[in-house]
Amino acid sequence: MQATTLDSNHFWLLATAMGSGLFWLLAYLFIIYRGFKDLTYGMPIVAFVGNIAWEFIYGLGLEPVCPLTWSSCPATTIQIRNAVWLVFDLIILYTILKYGRKYFTGTLHKYFAPIIFGGILLAGLVIYFIVNEYYIRNLWGVQVGGTTPEFLPLTEQGGSDVTGFGLNLIMSVLFVFMLERRGNLDGQSFLIALTKWLGTLAAYGFMFADGIQTPLVNTLYAAIFVFDIYYMARVYRLSRAQGINPWRRA
Repeated sequence: MQATTLDSNHFWLLATAMGSGLFWLLAYLFIIYRGFKDLTYGMPIVAFVGNIAWEFIYGLGLEPVCPLTWSSCPATTIQIRNAVWLVFDLIILYTILKYGRKYFTGTLHKYFAPIIFGGILLAGLVIYFIVNEYYIRNLWGVQVGGTTPEFLPLTEQGGSDVTGFGLNLIMSVLFVFMLERRGNLDGQSFLIALTKWLGTLAAYGFMFADGIQTPLVNTLYAAIFVFDIYYMARVYRLSRAQGINPWRRA
């Protein structure tokens, strides 16, 4: 079997891909710790159902995890990264099911668990069909079968990135709303905010290293950056106001 020639920027692609894996895993661990510590959940529910659905799809290999532009991509390694996220997302799901019902009334309270699982299924179907039905302009001149098509299937080029950044933006916005709605630090910490931001920064660094940014992705990242900076600042100031060292509260 012929070995795959490494891309010239393979090191940076792998480093940023695994860097995002590390920082987001840390964010998950901090979210889980604070959830059990504060008897609450730490990830906004609407964002969570899309997040765990994405990780089912890309952690279980239901869709390709490597863009066509990264020919030397270690697909198994990237899929394992996603599967590890999925494992810890399942623990976050447990905290949501255990502590989340009390925040809702009426139908949402009565049918809380079925609504959560229904939301995950719906989000998974939407993500799956988006990446299978839509195409993206071939801005990179990728050749397929000896030709250079004008458009590439989203499922093969950036499907995980576009949907991932879209979900990331939803999460960033809802983290801010959750903090403001609760008015306290229950389930939240500066380290959660920081590691989420660093994970997203690494993910964008991957796209920059591979040259696969698009106007849509750039717009999504710019919005995520603004919301994450605001969220970090709010959590930091609220921690200080309550006499908490933001750097020591996991």
